[in-house]
Amino acid sequence: MAEFQDVAFDDVQLSLAGINLMLNNGFREAESIFQKYKNYSPLMSGGYSFVCFLNAIMSFEDDKMDSAMAALKDTEKMCTVKKSEKSLRVKIFGNNTNSKKVALPMSLEDRLQRLIILADCQLYMAMIIFSRFEISGFVKGGWLIRKAFKLYEKTYKEIAAVYKDRFGQDITRPYQTKLLDGEGGNDDDTNSNDGEDNLENMDISDISEESLSRLRGGVAFGFGLLQLCISMMPPNVLKLVNMFGFHGDKEFGLSCLEDANNSADMKAPLAMLSLLWYHTVVRPFFGIDGSNTEYCIMEAKKILEVNEVKYSQSALVMFYRGRVEKLECRLDDSLKTYNEAYDLAVEQREIQLICLYEIGWCSIIKLNWEEGLLAFARLKEDSRWSKSYYAYLTAVCQGALGQLETAQEMFKEVPKLSKRKNNQLESFVIRKSNKYKKKKPTKSAAILMVIEIIYLWRALPSCSRETLDTMLETLDNASLVLEEQALCRMLKGALHQQMGSKEAAMQNYEDAMAYAVQGCEDPYVAPYSSFELGLLLTEKPATASRGKSLILKSKENYKDFDFENRLNVRVHAALQQLEGID
Repeated sequence: MAEFQDVAFDDVQLSLAGINLMLNNGFREAESIFQKYKNYSPLMSGGYSFVCFLNAIMSFEDDKMDSAMAALKDTEKMCTVKKSEKSLRVKIFGNNTNSKKVALPMSLEDRLQRLIILADCQLYMAMIIFSRFEISGFVKGGWLIRKAFKLYEKTYKEIAAVYKDRFGQDITRPYQTKLLDGEGGNDDDTNSNDGEDNLENMDISDISEESLSRLRGGVAFGFGLLQLCISMMPPNVLKLVNMFGFHGDKEFGLSCLEDANNSADMKAPLAMLSLLWYHTVVRPFFGIDGSNTEYCIMEAKKILEVNEVKYSQSALVMFYRGRVEKLECRLDDSLKTYNEAYDLAVEQREIQLICLYEIGWCSIIKLNWEEGLLAFARLKEDSRWSKSYYAYLTAVCQGALGQLETAQEMFKEVPKLSKRKNNQLESFVIRKSNKYKKKKPTKSAAILMVIEIIYLWRALPSCSRETLDTMLETLDNASLVLEEQALCRMLKGALHQQMGSKEAAMQNYEDAMAYAVQGCEDPYVAPYSSFELGLLLTEKPATASRGKSLILKSKENYKDFDFENRLNVRVHAALQQLEGID
């Protein structure tokens, strides 16, 4: 409970109401509520800085990023409590000895709340720094992530200890014990940041089980999200991450997000969105479950059904419903859902843009080049994120429609619109576009590039059988030069694999690797084909050993190719499932 102008208000309930209002398309109203109370409660300050952060991270606009950083630093200052500091009541109303308002020592609940919000601030600031794509910021961002991780870990351990002492409950699970018994939580960083008495010197009898459960949900959100992200990193990145003192566990991360989702903390709705993001975006995109998306769909549907009444008109929740329908190959339903979400997000331009992006993708998956062209051309003009990528998608749609001269002019724009150096996506679209500086693309080449990007974005499982047949027929009849044959064979292999013709798929992957040796303008074709072929071979015990060796070959024998990190994530996930195979 906090006080504002001598009037008490429940900041726990108000903060949760603010986040729910934001999710139900009331972004401006939510921002206004948090702004009104931000100076009178760490929780409301944390809510306000999160709204600023979300606005910045979705828009990529420099002024909004600067405003978010300023808000996060203000929240950080409010929540960084030194040992000699008094309670928040004294900070607001002064330490007047004649006043009836007596300064009280900081409660355990207030201390834990501040630690959690402080960790959140480090995490959000790091994400803003990373989103600027400045090399100089990566060390600073990594250090902030380290501070966040250590604070989450320390706070989670303290909450677990209080649960055990007060209520005799062990809230850890078997796979969490190894993580929480480490020495990371006693790091100097965390001790210097909170500066308050250690847990053993505090009165733990004044915190209710309800408050403790809410705080557990609050810390579980950030800690779980970090654990989940770190667990998915490929080994080469993980080595660097381990140098910062991180460790990740996927099951622990998911269980933390489930705990947060079921809590009364203001971040419960954010945990719900994080789980939907993981099941509908991350898992299918990185192929964590191979080509099987049934489990992703099932988990996402459970979450959507539970929250259907509460967020029936939420544009953001509707966006994820569209993702599920897309994974189920119900593209017409998905398009309808995205269009509804777009219309509802009148106050949230960024949500409108991500809906428009999905509308474009559903259109090209249906081979509807006209609608795809309209969506990506508009994104090129309206979005501040990677205009070169949207220009490339516009160009390939124009080429697929036979508008070859217009497509060539658009390809020429792609390098000029690139703003990010050493970015794999922009390097890819620039390399592909430079081929058409002096010559027009053919319609066959443009359609080849569309199918290529559908494959690379792992969207083939969303295509209907009829669409897959059309794509395969197009590739069979395409007039291509030798340098394009390796890519064509790899894509034919992927199409056959998606249609269940595994023998034909394996033969095409073998052919792709052979053509790549003869000459190939796409360096990624050989390692990707090696991986895909290896994955198919591991399905049978007789060929599993060769399959694993091909998967290892894709990681160890090839370097510096397009989307290398994406493949490494898939290799990492595959090898974890093949540990028993020599």
